[in-house]
Amino acid sequence: MKVNRGHVRRLCLTPAQCAVLDKQGHAARAMWNLLHAWWTWGGRNRRPSLKQADEAVRQARKDIAWLADLPAQAAQQVLKTYVRA
Repeated sequence: MKVNRGHVRRLCLTPAQCAVLDKQGHAARAMWNLLHAWWTWGGRNRRPSLKQADEAVRQARKDIAWLADLPAQAAQQVLKTYVRA
């Protein structure tokens, strides 16, 4: 029998690390809101495919400087979570 154990650790972040995480959090929330606006804009019949949405996220990260603060994996996770929701 395998026993799973969880480990809890407290983060002791520097002010610079806090600022980076804060920027990433704001960028993730803004990406969610932008995805929602784009997804619901055309109605149910004109929703983009997952591939189109992924390409749009990649292009948005290139075009919008503050959105590029969010790492690519985190941006794709926001997209996956949004589509699943």
